[in-house]
Amino acid sequence: MHTRQYIFGQTTSRGFARVAVALALLMLAGMKLISAGEAPAASEYQVKAAFIVNFPKYADWPADAFATTNSPIVIAVAGETKVADELQKAIGDRTINGRKIVLRRLASGEETGFCHILFVSAADRQRSPNRLARLKDAAVLTVGEGDDFLKGGGVINLARRDKKIAMEVNLAAAGNAQIKISSKLLSLADVVTGKPE
Repeated sequence: MHTRQYIFGQTTSRGFARVAVALALLMLAGMKLISAGEAPAASEYQVKAAFIVNFPKYADWPADAFATTNSPIVIAVAGETKVADELQKAIGDRTINGRKIVLRRLASGEETGFCHILFVSAADRQRSPNRLARLKDAAVLTVGEGDDFLKGGGVINLARRDKKIAMEVNLAAAGNAQIKISSKLLSLADVVTGKPE
């Protein structure tokens, strides 16, 4: 199995179209693409935030996940992480399909409560190892950054591989959460597990 890692650092020659879509995700997040020699490339935290803030364009929640047709999309961040700061910048006054995006920062050990997307930092996963188990059947798109995140029931893992971010998707976990992931997003994934046979 080959991997396609492409966000910061060099890209592989295969998958140019996937790279273009990934770069489009970054641009949609309001990030300026910087050419070589201008300035440092986007940080790991900026890249993760760019993906997270754009996931609602490529995921469908069950109808009862929203109280009204214009209820906001709630992104919660568990644990202290620079991703939360970058998400705050990326969100701004953004709306997707007529829904505002709002950010909730969870204090250490705080229960998740209601949200549509939950980013679980690696540090929070160590402090609250049962967080994913408590959300097993909830309509929450869980996003993490640890090597065992998908095995623990997470939906999307944004894994650092050398100087790159690899996106890994667990379709079985998405199915348990009743969330449909777009084929466009799946085409960007380096690893897709839990495909129906």
